[in-house]
Amino acid sequence: MQEKLKQLELLVSQAATRLQNLQSEAAALRQKVRLQEDTITRLKESEAELKSLREWKRNTVSALKKLETRIDKEIARAQEEEKNLL
Repeated sequence: MQEKLKQLELLVSQAATRLQNLQSEAAALRQKVRLQEDTITRLKESEAELKSLREWKRNTVSALKKLETRIDKEIARAQEEEKNLL
């Protein structure tokens, strides 16, 4: 009977140790999940900012092209007027 009691105590001790290890692993995994969630959040924010910057660039390039066209027209008009004066 004593032997069975010792075996039972050993099994309980092993189970408690295993449970403690599993709890530690679970805590570590929860921390990893939190870090991954934070990384995903930062990634989504970066993607949104990148999209916004690309749109700003597209709009800026478009505005600059329009401005370049108007400047070229004004230069051509000024050169034509200069020819007419000579």
